[in-house]
Amino acid sequence: MKSSSRTVQKEATRAAILQSALLVFSERGFDGSSTRDIAAHAGVHHALIKYHFGSKDTLWRAAVTFLFERQAAEMSFDMPPGKLDTRQQRRDYARLVLRHYVLYCARHPEHARLMMQESLRDSERLQWATDTFIAGIARGSERFVRMLQREGVLPDVSVPALVYIIVGAAQPFYTLAPEVRRVWGIDPAADSVIAAHIDALLAVLVR
Repeated sequence: MKSSSRTVQKEATRAAILQSALLVFSERGFDGSSTRDIAAHAGVHHALIKYHFGSKDTLWRAAVTFLFERQAAEMSFDMPPGKLDTRQQRRDYARLVLRHYVLYCARHPEHARLMMQESLRDSERLQWATDTFIAGIARGSERFVRMLQREGVLPDVSVPALVYIIVGAAQPFYTLAPEVRRVWGIDPAADSVIAAHIDALLAVLVR
């Protein structure tokens, strides 16, 4: 029983460190972050980071793995088999996927912030994340977009451009939340504001 409790506590500590790492890395970048900052944010002793992860680089990669595994668990661009026989079904599916994507962006603005930090530097870490996770997600996004283009649900334009138009329509409202609050006097984390954002995005993108 005690061994089981220790295992649960160990996993909880590890998860807290990973989430804090995501938040600190996303705000300060890799070079501007320290394992001491992350430990303080997680409310754990600094030695626990070395115990669980060893180095800052290993911690970054573990945090990004945690990030993309969480994304895969919460949403997917993969098409459900045998359920999209009509254009209306494909249109409804497009709306559902895009809704889930906006909700994911709203829940986890640190995802886009962290990727932006690495993209600005075009780092080796970005290359690793691309090879390990992002390229596969991009292929799934491409299949999603091309299927909906064939049905006339999405416009017949450059697929990479359209993917980033979708990303650009979904992410900045949450990654730039402090600006949104100051300029518009609304809270992007509020359920009603998220719902209005989803409605606007679908109205613009889905035919």
